[in-house]
Amino acid sequence: MRAWQARAFGGTASRTGTGSATADRDEAAAPAKSGPARLLSSGSPRRRGLLAALLAGLIVLGAGLVVIEQLPTRYSTTSTISFAPRSLNVVDADVVELIANKYSVVAGATATVDSAADTAGVTPKQLRDTLSATVEPNTGNLNISVSLANARQAAVAANSIANTVNRAAGNDRLIAGEITARADPTAAQLKPSRTLLRVVVVAAALLVAGWVGFAVRQLSRRAGKET
Repeated sequence: MRAWQARAFGGTASRTGTGSATADRDEAAAPAKSGPARLLSSGSPRRRGLLAALLAGLIVLGAGLVVIEQLPTRYSTTSTISFAPRSLNVVDADVVELIANKYSVVAGATATVDSAADTAGVTPKQLRDTLSATVEPNTGNLNISVSLANARQAAVAANSIANTVNRAAGNDRLIAGEITARADPTAAQLKPSRTLLRVVVVAAALLVAGWVGFAVRQLSRRAGKET
């Protein structure tokens, strides 16, 4: 009887040992998770959501900042010509604005652009692609803006166009023009605004982080209910 019990106990112990060894081998054979995958697969749903949100936000923020730094830098300068009725003429303000719009066409004329481009040392195409000549609403102010990779060249081009337009207006019988503000390279505005773009990237990173965190929490809770 004792011999039989010994054999039975030994067999049971042997099977138990074999089962434990098999489980250990299975755990060892299973691929170990590392890095973000290990972090996201551990902890409560809330913790997983926070980790996923942090990871997604950092990725979006890093990628956005890299893209911003790669954007081409341009400097925008503006010259302003103010038109007013000549002393001997009584001209309505609407007429002054209408005539000022005529000189915005002169600013973009081929001869004007070619001459300004030669003066600034750029190609006519480069200048034409970044030239803007607009009249402020309800005024006689014509703003001539140029954006180029070099602030000095942008200012020279804008001032050259303003000079040409002002000379053309010298023969106008109804209104007279005066350059009231010349383009200054030291006051050039950086385009696009890096500060504004960084704010947009930070806002996008926060939105993506919030959405990813919420989605991961919901998926984790649903998986927990199903198991």
